[in-house]
Amino acid sequence: MRLLWWLAAVSVISLTSIVLSERRAFDPVQNLSLTATTPLASSLRDAARPVDDFFKGITDRGDIVRENRDLNDQIEKLQHAVAAQQNAEQRVRELESALGVKQERPEDQLLVANVMSEDTSGLKRMIAIDRGSKDGLDEGMVVLSRSGSLIGTVSRVLNNYSWVQLVTDPDSSVNAQVIPGGPQGQAAAPTETPAVTATPAVTRAPASPTSPAPTGGPAPAPPSPTPVPSAVRGVAEGDLKHELLLDLLPPDVVLAKGSLVTTSGLGGNYPRELLIGSVEGVEQRPQSLFTKATLKPAANLAALDTVLVLMSFKPARLTQQ
Repeated sequence: MRLLWWLAAVSVISLTSIVLSERRAFDPVQNLSLTATTPLASSLRDAARPVDDFFKGITDRGDIVRENRDLNDQIEKLQHAVAAQQNAEQRVRELESALGVKQERPEDQLLVANVMSEDTSGLKRMIAIDRGSKDGLDEGMVVLSRSGSLIGTVSRVLNNYSWVQLVTDPDSSVNAQVIPGGPQGQAAAPTETPAVTATPAVTRAPASPTSPAPTGGPAPAPPSPTPVPSAVRGVAEGDLKHELLLDLLPPDVVLAKGSLVTTSGLGGNYPRELLIGSVEGVEQRPQSLFTKATLKPAANLAALDTVLVLMSFKPARLTQQ
């Protein structure tokens, strides 16, 4: 029974509230309530704004982080594209250089190889290339720079890779010669030519067929040509200082700075006339049996990236096996 009375009371109150609300009877009460609570709500909203800004900042920061990550990915892709293009252009230049050497040496078979690494022990001067026995390489083969200068020989061959011993390695030895004459230097002591003093020309009447030959001394002989000095031979060797020396030169030889040095071909392990380097300095000692010179390698051995293996030349050390 109580439940019925309670439900009836709730229903009457609800209907009354609805009727009064429809007739806007509660507007003064709502106005009073808003007047009383608005300052408090405004204060609470101002106090909560930093907290709201903080959480919004966290959300915005996440968006910024994602945008930065996307931008970094795009920059990285563009850098990869630029690097690939630059590497391709560099590769084209290297192949053009190798092609130029091939055109200069049409009778030779050259194999292009890339430098993969170098010996870091400090005791050896060797580089690793990406060609091996599967490409036909063998120990002792001659290796050139992409401009055609001698840089060393193949010292160890693996299936896919090989080690190249540079000419500056302490164990390297190449029979060499200094190019005689030329503006780059001379390989022997210069021959002095006697100075010729110019004399004024004397006008003479043409001699008749019957007149005797004019007297006054024998006619001067025509000057003889200056003899071209012969090639001076020595041995180009590396040393522990990573230098290139030209040893076993004659004690009385005179070498000019800048004289070019090539392979002599003696011994059969290197072809003739491969450029090795140029003379930087000469060491002559009065009681020494030989003269020694310091050479500057023609190729930049510290920055090798592409090399050429001379496949068509078989060194004597290989033919004797």
